[in-house]
Amino acid sequence: MDLQKWLKETPKYTTFRVNILKKNHHESLQQYLLQLADVFATKQIPSFYFLKPDCLILERWSDSVIVDPTGKEVIVDALCAAAVLRGAHVFAPGVMGLPSSLHLDEKVDIYGDLEKKCKRGLKSLYDGKKKYVGTGYLKMLRSELFDNGIKPSGIAVHTLMPVSRLPVVNESVCPKGELLLQNLPSIVCGWVVNAQSNEYILDMCAAPGNKTTHLAEMSKNQACITALDKTLEKTERIRETCQIQGVTCVTAYAFDATKCHSEESLGIANGPPFPSNCFDKILLDAPCSGLGQRPQLINMMSPKMIKSYKFLQRKLISEAVKLLKVSGKLVYSTCTVTEDENEGLVSWVLEKFPCLKLIPAEPLLGGPGLPNLGLDDEHRKMVQRFGPHIDALRPADEIYRDSIGFFIAAFTKTANNK
Repeated sequence: MDLQKWLKETPKYTTFRVNILKKNHHESLQQYLLQLADVFATKQIPSFYFLKPDCLILERWSDSVIVDPTGKEVIVDALCAAAVLRGAHVFAPGVMGLPSSLHLDEKVDIYGDLEKKCKRGLKSLYDGKKKYVGTGYLKMLRSELFDNGIKPSGIAVHTLMPVSRLPVVNESVCPKGELLLQNLPSIVCGWVVNAQSNEYILDMCAAPGNKTTHLAEMSKNQACITALDKTLEKTERIRETCQIQGVTCVTAYAFDATKCHSEESLGIANGPPFPSNCFDKILLDAPCSGLGQRPQLINMMSPKMIKSYKFLQRKLISEAVKLLKVSGKLVYSTCTVTEDENEGLVSWVLEKFPCLKLIPAEPLLGGPGLPNLGLDDEHRKMVQRFGPHIDALRPADEIYRDSIGFFIAAFTKTANNK
């Protein structure tokens, strides 16, 4: 399949990470789906199953379940529209316009602004390029969304059914902290790190803490995990995520990860910067161009901006190499599809740091790396690229080809960095 076409499509599945630290009540999900089935006058609920104990897959409603458009439009921004297609409600900040004639709990059609030209507070019908993404019930009026001085929050439209037919399900269906919406490759990334009890682990760019808490849960809350991000706001978000998930083995710091190494450091317990060779495992889920997200209804990123990310990623890798213990594992990941940020970065690492050796990013569930980008076939087989392509070198199962664009590589350190 053509990559650009694939990126514009919505995945056919919703993925939840299941918190293995908590007792799970998955019958709550089944009961919720049965309630929705009554609304849609169907007896067949979407299938759901476990890939692993910590990964739940939820499929779409059948083709027979249809919600007809109403002709009453609410305009939302493109990011909000993409979230609706993935099964989300419309939150107030995403609403750009709606007629003043609409009433609370009225059924409305949700349209995404594909040109970023709709002015916030629009009353009339939007005549720009737009896409119908679903139908729902209006929960906030214009006065609550657009009056002067208001910073709206909360659900503005309760989505009933997106055109993707993905169930509108969020974490609140089960008791707090049991389920977390997370893309499948992001969960695989945690499996690759494979956190164990008593390991010292660094998550270099950790906010909002979803991967951080996965590592904690995999270690049964017994690893010693340090989480970094640049701002106090992001760090507080990590702490909140840990609290919700019942994670107690994470310490979060607001710190620039490009400067987190120092030979003068007194040790991990004193916080960043950290000394050389102190972490057993490091996860670098790097800031990236994010061009693997699906569905992509609009892309405003300039080529210059896209090209800038590899330089930041190289700085972060350079710090990680210093902090990693000999025989330790470094896992690098992105949610983008560009060559420079993925295979190109791995090729640069292998040339720049002789002390690092590429190892299989197991479990190998995505496809191999792309050819002719500096990696031979053996190295291509060691990395994982999630996307639509089927490569004979290692064909990936359909479920791993229908998530988001993502990349994972793993390295081990064979000697001290010189």
